[in-house]
Amino acid sequence: MSKILDAVIEIAHDLHEAGVMNDVTMCEFDALKLPPVKQYSAGQIKRIRQKNKVSQPVFAAYLNTSASTIRQW
Repeated sequence: MSKILDAVIEIAHDLHEAGVMNDVTMCEFDALKLPPVKQYSAGQIKRIRQKNKVSQPVFAAYLNTSASTIRQW
């Protein structure tokens, strides 16, 4: 993360602690720190599941989603 972004987020935290920034806005600033979401193909997802030797329902539970969602992937 860049030094400028780090400084902006630090200032946002200070403003939030001072009560001049609401929780929703603070969450939006915190979201800037998250790494980009990786995109996986259906084949990659299947290989990950098979490598870990878990069924579709168990894999779905790991990801906190439904087995039907896993099947659709």
